[in-house]
Amino acid sequence: MNLFKIGLLIEGTGRCRETCYLAVEQGRIAGIGQAGDFAADCVAAAVDYTQYTVMPGLVDPHVHLFLEGISDAKARTLRWKEDKETTLLRAVNNLRRTICQGVTTVRDLGGPYGISTFLKKAVNQGITPGPRVFTAGQAISITGGHFHYAGGREADGPDEMVKAVREQVRSGADCIKLMMTGCVNFVAQDAGIVELSLAEAKTAVNEAQRLNRQVAVHANGIAGVRQALAVGVATIEHGALIDEATADIMADSAVYWIPTLVPFERMLDYGRTHQTRTLPPAGIETVYLRHKAMVARAYRSGARIVAGTDAGALGVEHGDIWRELYLLAECGLPAAAVLQAATGLAAQAIGADQELGTLEMGKRADLLVLAGNPLTDIACIKNVVKVFKDGVAQ
Repeated sequence: MNLFKIGLLIEGTGRCRETCYLAVEQGRIAGIGQAGDFAADCVAAAVDYTQYTVMPGLVDPHVHLFLEGISDAKARTLRWKEDKETTLLRAVNNLRRTICQGVTTVRDLGGPYGISTFLKKAVNQGITPGPRVFTAGQAISITGGHFHYAGGREADGPDEMVKAVREQVRSGADCIKLMMTGCVNFVAQDAGIVELSLAEAKTAVNEAQRLNRQVAVHANGIAGVRQALAVGVATIEHGALIDEATADIMADSAVYWIPTLVPFERMLDYGRTHQTRTLPPAGIETVYLRHKAMVARAYRSGARIVAGTDAGALGVEHGDIWRELYLLAECGLPAAAVLQAATGLAAQAIGADQELGTLEMGKRADLLVLAGNPLTDIACIKNVVKVFKDGVAQ
């Protein structure tokens, strides 16, 4: 048994403890308490983290491991054309970068060549260091729909949607990713058409649920988000360009909203420094400010807001969850809620809360040791001292 003496313990449940001990045995949390709760020899040998904060390892439920956060749009387009072997090597580097930033679990929401499945196996077998990987396999879109160019599975009509879902499950997918809409058009200030028909979306979700898989949906715009809510998805990814009424509907639903604020901020930065037709800074800023306002409203109304980065998007590096947390704080979420958005609540969103996300008896010992107190300064989330996954230092 390994014992840690901790200055501030943030459990990820909303509860904190000062000056306590945490025991780890066989990769799981075996006890939390005071010195008298443990054998004297264990207390004497305890690892001293009394000058630090210890909290659960972070969970990022929206990443694309095959693609790094390239900050140049033209260079980024070349990544779609790389061979499988090169892409896999880049993805391994992304795993390493992620775990070093304190993220111990990720959910990969689509990429080519079945790479996320390879990575999941490699991490589980100890072949490469990295966070625990949950995978959606291929993202499912209509023919020519959003993200089809990134190794997506194109499907048209309800029957084809059933087959596409079953293919992902057969290949080892932990969840299903649907592309309900396209990207935001910052020139027209809209999200375009809803690409999946209601029948297609409902059939895909029903089949995924029948096979005990959650559904994550890329959706922007009022119509796209409302259709996603209507068919009963688990998580809504992005959700830009909604209105107050839709934000309130989200708050009244059981859905988890992963607004991915960082990509919008990075696109705005890019638009301000590059001349580009599709990323006008004024248009991006309008969408971004509206997006943050709707996140703030939804949170105040009781929505389940979860931190996710969309790592691999333009300018968004793997491990950039620290910035997503900072932006959620800008939206008015209290520090405790911000931290839960990347720990306990994020684990719930991906259906892994029985094992992950909080520091409680019997759960996996994923620990993040920080210098400073993120409850008083959220920027401290960057001050990573040590990362443990399943009780093992990374």
